[in-house]
Amino acid sequence: MPNIAIIGYNIFGIGGTTRSNLNLMHEFDYSEYQLAYYNYTEFSKRDVLSLKNKYPYTSKVDFRFFLELYNLEPKQSYDYIFVTREDFFPLAKILRKAYPQAIIIGEIHTPLALLKRKLTGLEYFSCLRVATESIKEKLSSQYDYNRIYVQTVSLVHLNWNFKEQVTNSNLLVHSRFDDSQKDISYTLRLLNQLVNNEGQKQVKLYLSGAGPDLGKYKKYIKNQRLKNNVTISQRKLPQNFTAISTSHYETLGYSIIESVAQGHRVLAYYGDDDVVYENLADVPLITWLSKDLKEDTPRVLAALRARPTLAEFRESQAALEKLAGHYLEKFLANTQLYQGVKFDLAKITSADIPTCRKQIEAVLGSPLAPWYIKLYRYFKKTSLKIFLPK
Repeated sequence: MPNIAIIGYNIFGIGGTTRSNLNLMHEFDYSEYQLAYYNYTEFSKRDVLSLKNKYPYTSKVDFRFFLELYNLEPKQSYDYIFVTREDFFPLAKILRKAYPQAIIIGEIHTPLALLKRKLTGLEYFSCLRVATESIKEKLSSQYDYNRIYVQTVSLVHLNWNFKEQVTNSNLLVHSRFDDSQKDISYTLRLLNQLVNNEGQKQVKLYLSGAGPDLGKYKKYIKNQRLKNNVTISQRKLPQNFTAISTSHYETLGYSIIESVAQGHRVLAYYGDDDVVYENLADVPLITWLSKDLKEDTPRVLAALRARPTLAEFRESQAALEKLAGHYLEKFLANTQLYQGVKFDLAKITSADIPTCRKQIEAVLGSPLAPWYIKLYRYFKKTSLKIFLPK
């Protein structure tokens, strides 16, 4: 039975890479693979129990701590190792020495334009996985590296469910409030154009999420007198809406796809690098935005008026199945090409471990939580009753 290791930052948190890694576990669980997950941040037994209760397909996963990987003589062996964060790529050198026969896959989740540091350790990977052909071409050219395959992340978590939409004027953004990538500011400017310049007072925008730029959005809403048209909440959301995404970059766009799977129409920007469009151009429930207010205003109004049809829903489902379906079958075919690649292991010694660890922690900080974080977690999860007098 093949052994799989997945290395990630924090499976107990939220985000696109977390969802991707959970889907990986789900895919391999179907085929009875043995799975281990190495988490960079410290975690507790309670964290693991909670995750396994929430996602039953993780019940057999062996959750381990990242620091165990700094060992050239491990007790276990793996056939496939996924490194799912670019900041971990320096670890490939240690992994290659420890698991010389393993297929080690480096996953590119961050849009190339947002990668702040040069990728290192590529020579020790069996191959890299990227989302699109254009990313493959750019990466190959930039690093003179050709062991790259294209495959969309698994979408096994999608629950396809078409419900007739009632005609409405609701727009919904479900995203992290981080303008450097998500550019929710453009959505707000588009709303301002609709409400204050076009007189479309009925249009409502719902912002669902959290992040550092919430204050910035609130200030804009106040200054443009949009308080009656914007609701910021993660709970009080309408059942009928058109989703909207104006992110600068997405290597896929989970929020877009999840909205489509629930039968909603989506307004989406192509992406500054056109990757969103490259992935999802064939999905009929998506209306494309150009980030030109004059062009996008009528597109938004047309999308709000057009209720999604069952035919569009089925065509969208088929397009996404073609894009991301049969994940395991495609994965095995793609990685088979890189079996038997030879690596120079002679120069790798235990002296490389501190250097590797220093590189990673310079970016991510120590994986060991400081005492005050541990104390906070303890009190957060412990009933006050144990401290009260009996």
